[in-house]
Amino acid sequence: MKSVLHIVGLGSGSLDKLPLKVYRVLTGADAVYVCSPKHPAVADLEREKIPYFGLCPEVETVGEGGEIGPEEIAQSLLCAELPGKTQNKQREIVLALPGNPLKEGRVVTCLQSALDSSFTVRTDLLADDSSLVRLVEIMRELRSSNGCPWDKEQTHDSLKKYLLEETYEVLEALDTKNMNNLCEELGDLLLQVVFHCQLAEEANIFGIEDVLKGIGDKLIRRHPHVFGSVVVESSTEVLRNWEAIKKNERKAQSGPVPAAREFFKIPKGLPALMLAEDTQRKAAKVGFDWEDYQGPLAKVYEEIAELKQEINNKQKIANEFGDLLFSIVNLSRFLGVNAEEALRQATRKFQERFLAMLSVIESQGLRIEDLSLEEMDLYWDEVKKKEKYGTLDSF
Repeated sequence: MKSVLHIVGLGSGSLDKLPLKVYRVLTGADAVYVCSPKHPAVADLEREKIPYFGLCPEVETVGEGGEIGPEEIAQSLLCAELPGKTQNKQREIVLALPGNPLKEGRVVTCLQSALDSSFTVRTDLLADDSSLVRLVEIMRELRSSNGCPWDKEQTHDSLKKYLLEETYEVLEALDTKNMNNLCEELGDLLLQVVFHCQLAEEANIFGIEDVLKGIGDKLIRRHPHVFGSVVVESSTEVLRNWEAIKKNERKAQSGPVPAAREFFKIPKGLPALMLAEDTQRKAAKVGFDWEDYQGPLAKVYEEIAELKQEINNKQKIANEFGDLLFSIVNLSRFLGVNAEEALRQATRKFQERFLAMLSVIESQGLRIEDLSLEEMDLYWDEVKKKEKYGTLDSF
């Protein structure tokens, strides 16, 4: 009867960071073979008097950058003197690898191939298919010496456009209320986070664990009304506390900072409408704001008049147009409308109407390129009527 060989990962830290099921297999096995005696978890094995055998002294990682490969590990295990058979019991052997090797990865695949004839190889204790650990290890393998050429070429700068694209694709899935697509797009966005973490880890700056700990600590720190003794009566109080805590955190990190320099601490890469709205909200918090919507509404008309006055002045037209947009965003705040979302919806509505108009034109054997603007307007009005009475086909 072949012995059962469990392939497990020791992670990157101490023994107490391993899943309970892995710990139980380590403590209950007939023999434990480790490939990296310098690993932090191995010292814990010694302290807990869990016997183990070292296969590859001096090794800290496996299968990366010229270190020992899976073929050598398999050969060392096959040549090792395994403990004697236990009466009426199949031997349970553990091969403990550093890190969190993938079931589908090169290391484990090679080990299975080399050891399958001598052992019943089990890999069910490796990272679950739905775990964050698995995704992190997939990215690590893609960036490894045996990984994907494209992934290995990427930098923080080269990935910026993909981060932006994936964010907008998540927004589109939310807009269309397509939950299946949202699930996929959130995964794509998460991949970008993991990708940047991997690049930072390779540069010894930070890793995914630091990101997870940081955001967890921040959420607890900024919700003292949930994880502490602070009492709040409304979401307004929550936001006020949040801002006060943020301000204190910045002081603790960098010392006193001139208020003027810190006042508009808003990401400059935000879409322009969002940047305008956040800027206005910041000013409003110190009382620099209109009393009601009448003020910004009058300002919109004022800016339209100024735009008309400078309509032929190429040097001033952009400034006046920007002032008009800024005043419209101000009005949107008082009306409780998200300017970014409103413009997105208006654009989508225009696209749907235009496609419907195009469909009607083509159904009559015509080409839109051959029609005058007046003729197109007639079809446009026809589409609007169908839309009003609910007879418009969706696109």
